[in-house]
Amino acid sequence: MIRTPTVTTSIEQQVPAEADLVRSLRAQAKIRAIFGIPIMASALVYLSYTTGVNEWVQGVTAANTIFIVTMLILAARLRPFSANQLLFATAILDPLLLSAWVSMVGEVGSLAIGFYLFTILGFGLRTGTRLMGVCQIGALIGFSAVMVLQPYWRQHHIVWLSFLFTLILVPLYAAVLVRKLHEARGIAERESQAKSQLLAKVSHELRTPLSGIVAAAQLLSAETEDPRVTNRAETIMGLSRDLLREINDLLDQAKYEARALVLESTLFDLHEQMDRLCLSLEPTAVNKGLAFSVKLDPRLKGRVQGDSHYLSKVLINLAGNAVKFTDHGKVEIGMTLLEERDDRYRVRFSVQDTGIGIPKEMHEKIFEPFFQADRSTARKYGGTGLGMTIAKEIVNLMGGQIRLESEPGTGSLFYFDLAFPRVNTPQRSMQQTAAQIVYGKRVLIVDDNATNLSLIAEMLARDRHEVVAAKSGVEALEVLTRREFDVIFLDFNMGGMDGTKVLQVYRFGKLKPAPVFFLTADVTAATAARLGNAGAVGILHKPITMDGLRQAIGQVCGSGAESVAAPLTTPSKVPAPAPSQVTLAPVPTQYVDYGVIDGLVSMSERPQFLAEVLSSAVTDIERNCNELMGALAARDSERVRDTAHALKGICTTVGATRLETLANRLAQSTGEELTQAGARLRTDVADTSRQSIAAIRSILLSRAVNG
Repeated sequence: MIRTPTVTTSIEQQVPAEADLVRSLRAQAKIRAIFGIPIMASALVYLSYTTGVNEWVQGVTAANTIFIVTMLILAARLRPFSANQLLFATAILDPLLLSAWVSMVGEVGSLAIGFYLFTILGFGLRTGTRLMGVCQIGALIGFSAVMVLQPYWRQHHIVWLSFLFTLILVPLYAAVLVRKLHEARGIAERESQAKSQLLAKVSHELRTPLSGIVAAAQLLSAETEDPRVTNRAETIMGLSRDLLREINDLLDQAKYEARALVLESTLFDLHEQMDRLCLSLEPTAVNKGLAFSVKLDPRLKGRVQGDSHYLSKVLINLAGNAVKFTDHGKVEIGMTLLEERDDRYRVRFSVQDTGIGIPKEMHEKIFEPFFQADRSTARKYGGTGLGMTIAKEIVNLMGGQIRLESEPGTGSLFYFDLAFPRVNTPQRSMQQTAAQIVYGKRVLIVDDNATNLSLIAEMLARDRHEVVAAKSGVEALEVLTRREFDVIFLDFNMGGMDGTKVLQVYRFGKLKPAPVFFLTADVTAATAARLGNAGAVGILHKPITMDGLRQAIGQVCGSGAESVAAPLTTPSKVPAPAPSQVTLAPVPTQYVDYGVIDGLVSMSERPQFLAEVLSSAVTDIERNCNELMGALAARDSERVRDTAHALKGICTTVGATRLETLANRLAQSTGEELTQAGARLRTDVADTSRQSIAAIRSILLSRAVNG
């Protein structure tokens, strides 16, 4: 599935044809400056010591210099013209300005005659025969004018004619070769694209039966008490995960080659990222008898903005290889703060091992697709040889570069540096202060998502709050006309009337409105600015936590008689929930996040709580996905974005990570993207929702089996 961004960064933001034109324009502007200015300066020095420099020579030299500098600026900024317009203009102006300069400097100009062909052939090789022909016509007109204006060339008309014939014949012959060259390049690009599309389709289609195999193995493991059957089922699931990892690598490689690999920009915690990495790889390292450690820089605090999914993929590839290729010794993963600013961190990630090492001549080759050091390595350790390629490409997209230090027999050190914007959200700032646990307040929750309402109400009930839930902005306003509340939690993005409008209507004519906190899954700067100006007390970003709710209520109600200053733990008057005895069956981690499920289990003492939440989530996911596919079919971009945002909130709450990222992408998609990829997106929604719902139902089944 395609990862979804809040802010999307792709390999190339422009269509390939336009991107090629931009590169050609900028390259020609640099070449024009590198060769043109020194040649004109040398000619001026020569003329100043011989015949002298008249005002005409000075004028035409100044005009050429201004043209060169102007094109450098326009090529860098591309405003207000397009690359195609600028290239067409330079195809005419290059030979004409060259002709003006040659005609003014006399016989010295003969030194620059070769630049006519240089310019014509340059346009042909870079842009094709159309602009090459335009430039050739400009050169013929300009060089003909040189003979008329310059006595030197009239006296050497044979030389002039010989070069004129060269200007006619050489570009005509070159045009034939250029046309064949561009045709061959087009065929190669189409074949490469077809290969990537086939690879992506095959990889995608393999995932469906593989998911069925994993689900069947999970059920088999859950339904039997025979340890032999359980071991076989676990073997099937382990091999399936290995196969799925290889398929995902193939799919990511296909996306990169098709320029479809995009990065997501969301909030995440670097320490939590490394903790998950440790949990994923430490068991394998321990089974091999390796010392496995993760060293985290304590100066890295709070959350950052970036793509946690692909960062995790890079680290798992590097650390997984370190564990795979190390038989004795240790594997150490590091995260070090290199630079700290008010708005960003610069962090070095490193993976060091004491494994077999890599010869220096192989340092570059290991990043090539499907490359492995030798056949014995492939036989012993397996793998497709794509992991390092994909890791390098992802790090490059993130603005870094993977570096390697290694010698055979001494182990390897891989490291890369990345910059991350630091994000200080209102919820985060509240959590940095001591919490006041407040009991018995009147709280209104407004959210059009039934799953979110149920979860938040359950968390608030633990502190004995009187909770009223409203499923829409209109319903909330009706409740507010009849009752008073101590605090209101208001979802920002709701169908019909969003949170800011509800707040405006509520506060109109109200002498003492209750404090309002916005709930949102949108972490963009634009939304933060909008909500910050709406008059709310603060913002809580989804998924909503118990600590976040307590901090919010304590902030506005902490001085009441029933408040108790305490750290954010379960109050003594309310017994802490007993550890859950539920054993959850393993589900494909690409669809459901265990950490979120474990958090849900610990939220309530009621045995049926998790089943209620997940059943409600399944209903909400099915309803929103059906609505989403209908909106995609109708190409209703506004409805797609609204529904995708609602779907994202549900998925965030229950940890449906794959469907969440797809919903996030759709919530940020433009009308043009939806038009071009509507059919594929409908397929992605149907496939991902089906697999996500199957994973959630597997958890429900596991809970039922385990009582």
